[in-house]
Amino acid sequence: MKRIFLLSVFGLLVFIYPGLAQDCTFFYPMEKGTLIELKHYNQKAKLQGSTRQEIIDKQTSGGAVRLTIQSTFFDEKGNEMMTSELTMECKDGVFTFDMDQYLNDEMMSGIEDLDFTIEGDNLEFPAKMSPGDQLKDGTIRLIVPEMTMMNMTTRVYNRKVEAIENVTTEAGTFECYKISYDVFTDAMIDINTKGIEWIARDAGAVRSETYNKNGKLTGYSELVRLEK
Repeated sequence: MKRIFLLSVFGLLVFIYPGLAQDCTFFYPMEKGTLIELKHYNQKAKLQGSTRQEIIDKQTSGGAVRLTIQSTFFDEKGNEMMTSELTMECKDGVFTFDMDQYLNDEMMSGIEDLDFTIEGDNLEFPAKMSPGDQLKDGTIRLIVPEMTMMNMTTRVYNRKVEAIENVTTEAGTFECYKISYDVFTDAMIDINTKGIEWIARDAGAVRSETYNKNGKLTGYSELVRLEK
């Protein structure tokens, strides 16, 4: 299996000119070995599965910090379905992470034995955010040469900081940025959805909600475990 992540020219500057990197705010834990668990529910609060994430590598260069996270998805019975890796980076005052979370886990498990390419633009979270701020779009493209019908492009847009709110889950209480966004997926069937995410410094996504194009809740996820 082959996964190719394409970095922007701006991202490459971190490694070519490390002096450009500056401190920024991490919207995820920073210590290697940290464990995170999220549970996923449908609109009726019925458990659909869970995701366990572990920081398996941390690299620092010229003030830039790059994390590699191993993400394992389990079904509602606790059976392991698939494992993948995510990357997150903090540089030049901006926190970024790749958009693998917007790929359908069931679909990915169906093509894991094939060669495929993932490319796109990462999501950005500036160190300083205030209610009313508009954030940059993000895009991810899945290309499967052997099965072009599985090709897919997902765009996250209209990202807006709505408020700063405290959110309490099994993992504790966190001060979060509430961020709303729209998602368009161009695949065999085009899909329009909406989402709201509560993201906290040094913790990541504490709660995420997904809505259909008519604004009806279709599911949500919550942070239930954070062990540093």
